[in-house]
Amino acid sequence: MRKTGIVIALVAFMTLALASAALAGPVMDRIVKKGELVVGTATDYPPFNFKANDGTIMGLDVDLAKILAQAIKVKLKIEVIPFPKLLEALNAGKVDLVISGMTMTPERNTKAYFAGPYFVTGQGALMKGDMMQKIRDLTDFNKPEYTVAVNKGTTGETTVKQLLPKAKIVAYKDNEDALKALLAGKAQVMVADFPYCVLASFQYKADNLAALQKPFTFEPLGVAVPANDSLLQNMVDNYLGTLTAGGGLTELKARWFKQSGWIKKLPR
Repeated sequence: MRKTGIVIALVAFMTLALASAALAGPVMDRIVKKGELVVGTATDYPPFNFKANDGTIMGLDVDLAKILAQAIKVKLKIEVIPFPKLLEALNAGKVDLVISGMTMTPERNTKAYFAGPYFVTGQGALMKGDMMQKIRDLTDFNKPEYTVAVNKGTTGETTVKQLLPKAKIVAYKDNEDALKALLAGKAQVMVADFPYCVLASFQYKADNLAALQKPFTFEPLGVAVPANDSLLQNMVDNYLGTLTAGGGLTELKARWFKQSGWIKKLPR
């Protein structure tokens, strides 16, 4: 039987992980002693992380966490935390890692170490189809009469504040609430990560939603690691490097971006 890229990467990484376990830092030591890896994620950003209609937490981010936990032979516990609170939870020791479609920004890097990127994306925009016909580019929304919906604490919020200072910007607690505001006509445009916008335009095609055809920013996504554990940082770096070189990351991306079976599991 042919080994997949994920299996090859997993075997290679286990050799590195087990060899370094005896040199554990404070967080790594906690993981090894408890036999459990606790990963924080927000579950509002499919296909990276989401809660399926049966309550199961799924996504590319969750798969990354599962493979890592398997490699270091510990159980995986997923903690669902609102996106703006994730780094706070990491620094308070409530989670060991954050894997939640988080862009590696200089500001966030002052609060945590970032391994990666494991994916590169950018901001996109979502609006009703008739609105799409009226605008030339996103800056056309830079007027007081327009309301822009964003997810609070994200790079989307930062971007629209810089790009659309004259518009009314409303930050919601998560992507789902921002999308509901757009669908209800409370906002004329929603700004979020490009993959989310493309998926929403497909999922809500009957509601006449449309997305910009390409992202308008460059955003690398990484794994947030506590700043006080160099061994854990090194392990996650090695993990992502091995998974990438072995083809495992390519397989995960294909599963979540080229296959569509998981879409029917999304709640409406």
